[in-house]
Amino acid sequence: MRSPVGEGRDRLLQALFDDFGESGPSPKLSMRQIAERVGVHHTLLTYHFGSRPGLLAAVLSEARRRDNDVIAAADADLGYADMCRALWRLYADGAHEDRSRAFFHLVGLAVYERDAFEEFVTDIDDLRQLIQAAALRDGSTPTDAAQLSILATSVLRGLLLQRLLAPSADVDAAAERFLASLSAPTEMPANALDGRQAVATVGVRARFDESG
Repeated sequence: MRSPVGEGRDRLLQALFDDFGESGPSPKLSMRQIAERVGVHHTLLTYHFGSRPGLLAAVLSEARRRDNDVIAAADADLGYADMCRALWRLYADGAHEDRSRAFFHLVGLAVYERDAFEEFVTDIDDLRQLIQAAALRDGSTPTDAAQLSILATSVLRGLLLQRLLAPSADVDAAAERFLASLSAPTEMPANALDGRQAVATVGVRARFDESG
């Protein structure tokens, strides 16, 4: 009698972790090759994961879930800036480079086939939720916390992608600069901000007038 789908899927996920690690199998491997490595028939992988990208997405989602459980337990009191720094240290570690490559590979596929990767796209929002919760702990309003979490998630992922495409000391320095800015005071009186906006607007209009 076959085990329930969830139970069988969980066992397969653990077998994939045991054989391929948290980054999952290489996108270059076929489902047959992956199945041979794990010691099951390839139709079983297709039944539970649908396709090779689907399998990789499941492995990465599970790896990220485990990471988030550890972060949430160990860093439950971190504020916005410290949470962002902790996440950067985790994912910028060279040991996670292969997983980052697999992640961006799937993100690229999801951009073109959103429906096929709906579960993966939903799952990767858990990083933003961690950051949003940290911002709320700092006293941000729900609206501000949501926007701050989108900003931080986008910047951190962009920096990770840049490290893969063109690694350099400047990328790490840029990351440090961004993280340092999160702890720096950024608020200014509303009237001062209005004044700056007015000056900027006048400057832009003057340039248009000169060009016209």
